[in-house]
Amino acid sequence: MKEDICTIPVNEVFAIKDGCPICRMRKELEERALDFVLGAAMMETDVRHETNRLGFCPDHLDKMKEGKNRLSFALILESHLIEIQNSVFERCKPNFMRNPVKSAKESARAAADMFHSCYICQRVERSLDKELNTFYKMWKDEQEFRESVASQPYFCLRDYALLIEKGNKMLDKKRFAEFYESVSQVTRAGLSVFKDDMSAFCKMFDYHNNGAEFGNLHDAVKRAIAFLNGKRCE
Repeated sequence: MKEDICTIPVNEVFAIKDGCPICRMRKELEERALDFVLGAAMMETDVRHETNRLGFCPDHLDKMKEGKNRLSFALILESHLIEIQNSVFERCKPNFMRNPVKSAKESARAAADMFHSCYICQRVERSLDKELNTFYKMWKDEQEFRESVASQPYFCLRDYALLIEKGNKMLDKKRFAEFYESVSQVTRAGLSVFKDDMSAFCKMFDYHNNGAEFGNLHDAVKRAIAFLNGKRCE
């Protein structure tokens, strides 16, 4: 497949053999989304409407707080807090059509919906879905790319499930059988490494092994957690 604006990002992600490539893809998309929201886009009416309505999850609030553009973040928070005031309280006030119990339930539901929604998460998931569509097309058409997929260290548990579930919809039966074998083999191999490293890590605490060399086992726990929770091992 000739490289284009769609295939280049996918190829770049899979050219690196470090951790789960889909986690890496998601992290890059997240960084772009954060830059987008805190940049000029925060002055765009349609974007501001969505950030006001959806807000941000706790994880992305923390990441935005640590960003360089503090004024942009403060302005976004200001208008989002006004939206909360209107959606959670003003629109749910008791009146002759709504008794206090109904009002309380609607207010709580609006607050819960606001807490669990996130503009960044939704933007990342939409972008990820598009890149994965390109990923499956490349896997069908390019032998070199299939080899790159097969040479990855592992796919985390979350992204293993994602790839298999979406692959079942995107690929025909023959291609899907080949895809499942490749991805599951990579994931099983990674799991075996994590399991063996964790066993070796535990043996480090045996007094019989005092003074023994354990190589890269110092980060065995971090790597195992990255496999389990679908986050990059930092």
